[in-house]
Amino acid sequence: MIRRTLIYFSLFSLLLFGCQDEPEVPEGTVSEAKMAQILTDIHILEARVGRLGMTSLDSSTIVTEHMKLQIFKKYGVDSATYNKSYQFYSTNPVFLERIYNTVVKDLETRQKKKNYKGL
Repeated sequence: MIRRTLIYFSLFSLLLFGCQDEPEVPEGTVSEAKMAQILTDIHILEARVGRLGMTSLDSSTIVTEHMKLQIFKKYGVDSATYNKSYQFYSTNPVFLERIYNTVVKDLETRQKKKNYKGL
């Protein structure tokens, strides 16, 4: 009897929380498309900095943070807006999954173009 009640409760909970509408995106949040572009550039930046072989974590952090500011400038976003947007998306998995699906596709496309040698 307890087992059946637990199963029903689990199914009810799944239906209740699984069928909720997406939360409303707060005003001033970076769009999903732009966030995907920014994150793509940030991941490429982090990979490049990682390959520089800097022995000091402080040095690599300084370089990364400086270059992130350049990425934000490229997309017309300040760090506060980016951080607020990242916080929102990271606490809403539906949005974050869509963004990272785009990031992965973009990185794969760039990798294929980089490795393409022609016929």
